[in-house]
Amino acid sequence: MIRKAIATLLTAAMALGMAGCDLFGERKEMGVVDGVIKEYAKALQTLDKEKILDLTVFDESDSGYDEIEACFVFDGNADYIMDVYRATASTIELNANGRNIHIDGDKATIDFDYSIVNWKPLFEGSSESSDDLIKAIRKSDDLKSVKGGLEFKKVDGEWKISEIKYLAELLAFTEVWPNLESKEWPTVPVDTDYTAPYGDPDPTGATTAFADSYGKAIDAYLKLLEENKTAIKQVEEGYNYNPVGIFDINEDGLPELLFLASDGVEPAYMSTLYVYTYNEYAGEAVKVIEVPNIIYMAADGGYFLMYKTPERIIVTHAGGTAEKFTYRTEIYNYNWNLIDSYKRIILTELTETKEIDTFEYYEADHEITEEQYNKVFNEDLANTVVILAKNYTPAPADVEYPLAGKPGYELMGYETAYAYVKSLKK
Repeated sequence: MIRKAIATLLTAAMALGMAGCDLFGERKEMGVVDGVIKEYAKALQTLDKEKILDLTVFDESDSGYDEIEACFVFDGNADYIMDVYRATASTIELNANGRNIHIDGDKATIDFDYSIVNWKPLFEGSSESSDDLIKAIRKSDDLKSVKGGLEFKKVDGEWKISEIKYLAELLAFTEVWPNLESKEWPTVPVDTDYTAPYGDPDPTGATTAFADSYGKAIDAYLKLLEENKTAIKQVEEGYNYNPVGIFDINEDGLPELLFLASDGVEPAYMSTLYVYTYNEYAGEAVKVIEVPNIIYMAADGGYFLMYKTPERIIVTHAGGTAEKFTYRTEIYNYNWNLIDSYKRIILTELTETKEIDTFEYYEADHEITEEQYNKVFNEDLANTVVILAKNYTPAPADVEYPLAGKPGYELMGYETAYAYVKSLKK
């Protein structure tokens, strides 16, 4: 729905202290810029990435182009998910609050606030279906404000957007899956060169041939969730992050359980990533991955990515200080053996005029070259089939940036995850 309020954007407050022809010319330019803003607003409301890019000065070689592209990489492309995203986007409005467009030669700027439906409680609440959620979005009067702004440049006589401020914050809803009781799950993006990791869109994987083991695995995972409920919920509440997932990671027909849990101290200053698989011979859930302090409250707080290729499972986690920031990566095969580990260290020297970064690369404890390091990651990134969990999106300068274009799953809150795992009992 294109909001009528867009039509009034910025047209009420264009007062200038100039006169005569200069005043007329200035107002004419402001009217043209105002028209570009209205086109941008309409493109936002329909999630029209191509239209937004067309309004900018960027081409594919520019970092600004990459930043916009990254904001429109959706975790699922199923029609019902996109319908929810579009319904949410249709509530976006630009509120100038009387602020002017400022023109200085061939440049122009404006700061404003976006308003958008307060989507988070609607997404986290329990809706029977996507249709019910969309109705709730459209009826909601609960709006939130997001800071925004645009910069423009006149190129060959045409005003173009040269910077979009806070776009990722505005479109954060496109990285979240809503909680639907009908258990609809997003499919992976359609790509002629892409082979879906599962024949069924349900992220637990294809139907297992081990019906008895499947039921026992679910019982074991429910017990684990119950035993770790307090520690898991501390992460969910302390970091405002969904900490539980259940996927058939190694594609053996039996799902794995992964979750983030605190160290038991309140508040949850540190948390650990755990992955459990069901071992049919042992008759119990076995811990196969443990990454301590994967997220934490001190310094930069910790970032992580967990993704898989057809043969490998990769966990990258990062943290540190402004002077020393380290990316650590562990690589596992589908038998859950740790087969390799890498480190990328960024050392930053702060001078009076600039920052100087120095990079170090390691395989295990042996220093390697940047070329050797990038070769390993470029091969894995090219072969990645799905992102299993993450709490950040890599920046264009990061070697992991190609993951921004890969399909991914979202983790669930504790209560949602427990109810979902319980529903899998056969």
